[in-house]
Amino acid sequence: MTNGGEFMNKLEKIATSDVKKYNKNRVFKLIYFAEKISRQEIAGILKLSLPTVNQNLKALAQEDLIYYEGNFDSTGGRKAQVISVNPAAAYAICVNLYDKGFGITLVDLKCNVVDSKTYNVTFSLGDDYAKKVGKSVVDIIRKNSVADDKVLGVGITVPGVFDKSNRIILAAPTMGLKDYHIGNITAHIPYDCVAMNDARAGAYAEYWFERRKKSREIMAEDVEKSTMSDLMEGKMYVMLDNGVGGAYIGSDHIVRGKHNRYGEVGHMTIHPEGKQCFCGKKGCFESYVSARCISSEIGLTLDEFFSRLDMGDAVIEQYFENYIEDLAIGINNLYVMTDGDIVIAGPVSVYLEKYIDDIRKKLVKKYSFDTDGTYFGLASCDYELSKTGAALTYIGEFINRV
Repeated sequence: MTNGGEFMNKLEKIATSDVKKYNKNRVFKLIYFAEKISRQEIAGILKLSLPTVNQNLKALAQEDLIYYEGNFDSTGGRKAQVISVNPAAAYAICVNLYDKGFGITLVDLKCNVVDSKTYNVTFSLGDDYAKKVGKSVVDIIRKNSVADDKVLGVGITVPGVFDKSNRIILAAPTMGLKDYHIGNITAHIPYDCVAMNDARAGAYAEYWFERRKKSREIMAEDVEKSTMSDLMEGKMYVMLDNGVGGAYIGSDHIVRGKHNRYGEVGHMTIHPEGKQCFCGKKGCFESYVSARCISSEIGLTLDEFFSRLDMGDAVIEQYFENYIEDLAIGINNLYVMTDGDIVIAGPVSVYLEKYIDDIRKKLVKKYSFDTDGTYFGLASCDYELSKTGAALTYIGEFINRV
């Protein structure tokens, strides 16, 4: 039987190990979000001794997670070394599936897009399509000379609803899918894979890049604020694409709901017995505000539509007035339910910035309580970066476990 002294020694060793791991992660996160920093700054911000900082820097360098790139300008005395995270230490891939093809993107540890490619291959249920996706993943990794042990994983997005396990696509109307097992595709990808709804992935990307920006802003005050929940709690993201989806992020995670359908805002009824939706019901939010509405009802691309709106086309102006009225109805409904910020993202959002005040005025009229409509905003994440969301989940997990 272990005596009391031995037991206490084991506890002390465990506690010491935990503290070392904790400090190492804090040092790494600080370097990551600061982008460039000196060891003296690390010691000052984290309130650690220089020997402790040096010990952690040595460990991180040995794991090829950081590197030194010259010196900061001198303010008197010896110049401080510039310390940065090594972007080539790890990579993740995102595969975005849609009805008429798929896109693939390779990102490094610092979330830079290293390479991307679009394949105009119509989705099909057979093995040929799945093999094409698998080959594209291998091709982009080989093309960029990325070692297999540096690939964190492959995130796959689909414009559809998944079951609780995120393995079966219960319905993806725009792709004509029902009860489709994602394993049909991942079986041809020789890396760890995770699949998710495309709107959730886009929301996570917006969330991630906003988190990183805010982490830099508060870095000098408190590096512990780099946790997601402190920076961005309680936001509903609405993705306006060919379909309409959403995701609610709060307390450091995407809310999934009882049946993994939380955020399917596109199928919220805003006009009972209204337009027919792809889901088979009538009056859904998606039937009034998706990008597909503009292309199918007017036969214009988004560029053409908003160009004619700018030129004062009376027909387009009336259509757009109805469009933002319906958009405001949906946003107001979501705000009443969540009592949090509503962020519009996706390809349509790019064109709405100059009309944000008009939308807010409509929201003020619709909301039952005091508000100035500033709870509504547009995504700040570049649309191309928003497509990397599923890959960024791997980056986030990696950073948290260093």
